[in-house]
Amino acid sequence: MLTTIQIAGLQTYGYHGLFEEERSLGQKFIFDIEAELQPVETHRDDRLDSSVRYDAVADTVVQLAGAAQYQTLETLAEAVAIGLLDQFAAIDTIAVAVSKFSPPVAHTLERLGVKIALERRDLPCAAPIRRDLAQA
Repeated sequence: MLTTIQIAGLQTYGYHGLFEEERSLGQKFIFDIEAELQPVETHRDDRLDSSVRYDAVADTVVQLAGAAQYQTLETLAEAVAIGLLDQFAAIDTIAVAVSKFSPPVAHTLERLGVKIALERRDLPCAAPIRRDLAQA
């Protein structure tokens, strides 16, 4: 049986963006997470060890999003995805969508964002997040 954990609309405040104003003033970011868990035969045994604590996943996203500053949403999303795979052994595939409400663009829009997906099996091949682009 395949199980996907979904967390929608997780709001956090962060200091990410291409422009200095975004990184100094900050803005609201919204995360949507889809975590496909390792296959299990059943959930009828009602045991947590075949799942993850949703509150712990949400807490980890907020902690990871605040751990560094990134210029691009893509790098932020990938850092969160890698961090969730590192933290939660039950997650096989992770999709992280992150968007912001106040992008510095000359158009009226509700929000803009990106979505990345990463599989656990891709981790050994994944390049580390470039620390010269991320401000710790």
